[in-house]
Amino acid sequence: MIPSRQPLKGMRELYPPEKRVEEHIVDGIRGAGAAYGFEEYEAPVLEPLELFLAKSGTELAREQSYNFLDKGGREIALRPELTPSLARMIAAAGELVLPVRWMSFPDCFRYEKPQRGRVREFLQFNLDVLGTDDPSAELEVFLVLRRIMRTFAVPETHYRIRYSSRTLASAALGGAGLGPEEIARALPLIDRRDKMPGSDWESWVVETLGPEHGAAVVEYSRCDSPDSRWLERVAGGTTAMEEIRRFSGMLARTGIDTAAFDPGVVRGLDYYTGIVFELSDTGSGNRRAICGGGRYDDLVGLFGGRRISGVGFGLGILTLQLFLETYGLIPAGIASRPPADVFLAAFSEEQRGFVLRLAEDLRDAGVSVETDVSGRGLRKQFTLAEKRGIDRIVVIGPEETATGRVTVRCGAGREGIETDLASLAGVLG
Repeated sequence: MIPSRQPLKGMRELYPPEKRVEEHIVDGIRGAGAAYGFEEYEAPVLEPLELFLAKSGTELAREQSYNFLDKGGREIALRPELTPSLARMIAAAGELVLPVRWMSFPDCFRYEKPQRGRVREFLQFNLDVLGTDDPSAELEVFLVLRRIMRTFAVPETHYRIRYSSRTLASAALGGAGLGPEEIARALPLIDRRDKMPGSDWESWVVETLGPEHGAAVVEYSRCDSPDSRWLERVAGGTTAMEEIRRFSGMLARTGIDTAAFDPGVVRGLDYYTGIVFELSDTGSGNRRAICGGGRYDDLVGLFGGRRISGVGFGLGILTLQLFLETYGLIPAGIASRPPADVFLAAFSEEQRGFVLRLAEDLRDAGVSVETDVSGRGLRKQFTLAEKRGIDRIVVIGPEETATGRVTVRCGAGREGIETDLASLAGVLG
């Protein structure tokens, strides 16, 4: 039987042009995080299933993850997200200089139906601040998100950072008469608000929770500001209300005009305890959130020891790429960028040793070099360089080896720049 040429459905498979685009995006994000002093870390791809059952929720851990029994009979999962692993690492690290600023580019896995922006294996960017309860940590996370958008020249009209608070939702709904069980049922309903037409969603909520409680959830979802009169009536004076108003004031003073209060943002993961947020496309081209995150105060404490609060987000690289492509923000030529700065062509077999030594000298100087490894003649070497997209060619023949002077041929017309070997790296750099 001939094996299939196709990868497993939804798994990452990138040919070099696609990988170059991804690396362009990753490099930009990494630079944005590094500008704020965030350090990179790595966590295991395989984790005990109980790690995700404890705080990510049963649906994600059992139904949406790749989980199995290993040869030792242990329940194992390919990580569907990174935050529980981060919390475990922080708890195990002992003394740390707080607050911790860490970032990572994890490969994650979820067993979901593949569709635009959603695949089963995906590269993600995670960034977290741990060890402070002050909302300045949320503010800095928002600043990183804005810097990421600015790195890729995204106009501020094209995206919005929508934020709310799970504690505010609980306080408001509690003040409107819902008990803990009703609030627990209501939060997932609010999370579905943007996935249904407004009138259909409201009817569904009332039908699910009953007229009185359903009406309160609908009323909460309509609040467009922390200063809403309805919010003041049901949650005024609560710690949650004071926190969200303080944070909104901080955003205004910092000039983050792309952030907006939206009670429909509650996030679906069980471990979020405070302010939550999503970065979304303001247009209709990308329905999925580009990133989502929030505060988690109890996750590290799950492993014993002292309580260390945290706030952070996960950003899908593919989702961001689709967003950038929608608005033509991937620079032309990234995918077709040549694999090397120059192609060194040997005139004949006698010059191949010289070519190899020169190529190594240039590589030592930071110039990427490709040479022929198949014994081709000179004309076929030219053809190979053209097919590889390498625009600059240096031919090494008897005269070049004797005089130490070469010509860098550029472009379709092969116009030349003559130089000596000692200066060649500078010409090519």
